Amino acid sequence: MQPELKKALETLGLNRNEIAVLMVLLEDSPLYAARIAREAKLNRTTTYGVLKLLAGKGLVSADTKKGATRYQSIPPEQLPTYIERRRDALAETKEQLSEIIPQLELVRSKGKVLPKVQFFEGEEGLKQAYEDTIDNNQEKFLRDITGIDAVYTKLDQKFVEYYMKKRAKLGVQCIDLVPESEWGRRSKSDDAKYLRTTKFLPAETNFDAEVSIYDNKVGIFSYAQENPVAILIEDRTISDMMKKLFNLLEQAAK
Repeated sequence: MQPELKKALETLGLNRNEIAVLMVLLEDSPLYAARIAREAKLNRTTTYGVLKLLAGKGLVSADTKKGATRYQSIPPEQLPTYIERRRDALAETKEQLSEIIPQLELVRSKGKVLPKVQFFEGEEGLKQAYEDTIDNNQEKFLRDITGIDAVYTKLDQKFVEYYMKKRAKLGVQCIDLVPESEWGRRSKSDDAKYLRTTKFLPAETNFDAEVSIYDNKVGIFSYAQENPVAILIEDRTISDMMKKLFNLLEQAAK
C-alpha cells in the first residue's frame, strides 16, 4: 500500500478495515466478497459490513449477475476529486460545530450536561484525549508521570512531536516525572524547547502508561499496542488529591 494514499484515506476518517478493503478494490475491480475478504485479511462477515459502510460513503458500488454480487471501487482517477469534496464537507461541518459550541457550553454550565468520565479507545482516541490536556487547560500547567520509554517506542512519533510543539506554542508548561533511562535523558535534553522540566524517578519504575493532571482533571493513558486507551476524569476532589501526590513524587525525584 502506498503510504501517501493510506494517509489521504485516513484523513477522510476511514478506519483500518475500510482502508484495507478499499485498497483491494482500487487495485482490482470488480471482485466477489470472498476474494476481497481473503486479500484484505478479514473474515467474511466483517468484510460485508465494511463494504456496506464504504457503499454508504460513495466509495464502493455493487452489481449482481446470476444471483452473485460483485463489488467495485470508484475509479482511481476519481479519488482525488472525492477526497477534495469530502474535505470541503468536513471543513463546513467543523465551521457549523464551532458556531454551536457556545450554546453547548451554556447548557453544560447550567448543569444539564456534565460528563464526569470520558473513555477513549484506539490510537486516534488516545490522540484526542491528549488534545484535551492542552486545549482545555486553563491553568496552562501540566503535571505528568510518564513511562518515557514507551512514548518513544510505542507512540506515533509524528503525533508526539506535533503535540509537544503545540503545547509549547499554547504556553502550557509541564513538569514531567519519568523513569531514569536513555530515553528519559534524551527527552530531558529538549526541556527548554518544550517549556518542560523533566525530573527522574528510579529506573525500575518504568511503565507503559502516563498520568496527566491539570485543572480539575486527571488523564490516564495506556500505551498497550493491541488496545491503547485513555480515560479523562473531571472531578475537583480527585484532581486535588492527585496534585498532592504528584508534589510528593516531585520532591523525591531528581
